[in-house]
Amino acid sequence: MLSRWLQEALEASGVSQSELSRRLTEALGRSIDRAAVNKMAKGTRAIAGDELIAIQTITGMEAPSEIQVPLKGRVGAGQQVEAIDNGDIDTVPAPRDSKPGTVAVEVSGTSMFPALEDGYLLYYSKQLPPAEMVNRRAVVQLADGRIFVKIVRPGSSPDVWTLQSVNALFEDMNDQIVEWAAPIDWIRPR
Repeated sequence: MLSRWLQEALEASGVSQSELSRRLTEALGRSIDRAAVNKMAKGTRAIAGDELIAIQTITGMEAPSEIQVPLKGRVGAGQQVEAIDNGDIDTVPAPRDSKPGTVAVEVSGTSMFPALEDGYLLYYSKQLPPAEMVNRRAVVQLADGRIFVKIVRPGSSPDVWTLQSVNALFEDMNDQIVEWAAPIDWIRPR
C-alpha cells in the first residue's frame, strides 16, 4: 500500500511530515498541510498522482510500480463460509484506477458459478444499505457477521432481504438481515 511506502520513504530520507508538507506545497503550488500528509501516511487519504511524483523526488524513494490493496478474507459463495478477518491478512495487486479504500475478498464456493468461480478476487470500495443494491450482485454482510457474495432481492418485509445465487443448485437465503452491501467494482480471476 502507498501509505506503507510513504512511511518508509519518510524514514529512509529523514524528511519529516512537516517538511514534506512544506516541500509539497512549494512543488505543487497548492497547500498541502501536515494533517494531509499524516492522513496519507495512515492510509486514510489517497495520494494523488502529482503528489506521488513529487514525494518520489523529495524523498528519493521510488514508489512501488504495482499498487497493492488489502485482501480482507474469503466470502461465501456456497454452503461452507469462512468469515472475513478483521485485520489485513494479505495483499493483492490493485486494479487499474482503483478508488481509495478499495479492498479485495476471495470467493469461496460455487453458488455463483459460472458468473464467479471459486478463487476469484472481488474488489469493492464502499458499503451501502442493501436497498441501494437491489437486483445486483454484491458482497453482503449479515447481522450475524457472515459474509457472502449474492444477488440482493427484496424479502418478505422492508427490513429483510433475499440473497440469491446464480447457480440454480443453491436455494435462496430468504429473509436475511443484511448489515451492508458492497457493489463489486472489479472481478479478477486468480
